Amino acid sequence: MNRSIVYLVSFLISFSAIAADSKAASKSKSNLIFEVKSGRSVMKISAIGGRIISFANNQKEILTQSSEHQNFGSTFWTAPQVDWGWPPFEVLDNQKYKVEKVGDILKMISDPDSKSGFQLRKTWQAAENNSIRIEYLIKNISGKAKSVGPWEVTRVPCGGLAFFPDGGKGKVPDSNLKPDLQKDGIKYISINKNPIPDHQKLFSTANEGWLAYAFDGLLFIKQFPDIQPENYSPLQGEVEVYINKAKSYTELENQGAYRLLQPGETIEYIVNWYLIPIPETVKIEVGSQELVRFARKQIIQTKNK
Repeated sequence: MNRSIVYLVSFLISFSAIAADSKAASKSKSNLIFEVKSGRSVMKISAIGGRIISFANNQKEILTQSSEHQNFGSTFWTAPQVDWGWPPFEVLDNQKYKVEKVGDILKMISDPDSKSGFQLRKTWQAAENNSIRIEYLIKNISGKAKSVGPWEVTRVPCGGLAFFPDGGKGKVPDSNLKPDLQKDGIKYISINKNPIPDHQKLFSTANEGWLAYAFDGLLFIKQFPDIQPENYSPLQGEVEVYINKAKSYTELENQGAYRLLQPGETIEYIVNWYLIPIPETVKIEVGSQELVRFARKQIIQTKNK
């Protein structure tokens, strides 16, 4: 495709207003980009795949971009992966979504996917403590009962520190990516930028319902419903961390409960995203208690509002 004839249209969504150039939008139906703002954090979402393509605080970006790798930004899959292998279902992952604006909520809806038997709906809204609330909904549009779990997959640059509360014992697949340290109930994974011989992945139980990544002076937190190992999707974990062997990106993955859906039934999965500058007084290193306390403080502030 000749890139010179593709027009990029941006929409700004806040609590008070939405602005759109309808004439420009009609010329760029295949490449609509929307924005959601919360404090100094700005999230950009593409109608192609309902994919989050940017999340930045004061113009500092935390997600990988399309110019870096074909697996970029943040997407949402149905779990388990053994149901579809690779690549993901095209209709749900990489085709155009219908876009709606309802009050202060941005909503995107996929076409019904006959191959998977599901349809996805995603909504975004600015929320408390400068966070952005994301609601994913999976609907069984097939004519038979189907089991499924929600799975959010977020690509970030290597060179940071991932950490989250461990959930203790539970049946998860073997991991070829090991934590650098597990201390006081927290797993720490330091991710440098040096290429490795093969891809690596950590499968883990989790606790408290959050996964964090410290990178370039920012703390990125994904907060989600905590689930028990007996509710994990087959051959998956509640938290998974994947490192591409070229070190062009890392995936921060979180999953919800695996459920049987009757025809027409839905499952909902709500995630809050935070992106906060880390104070200079907070040590950014494996085992940093200050960093864990700082992460927990952001989540507690939201819960208490």
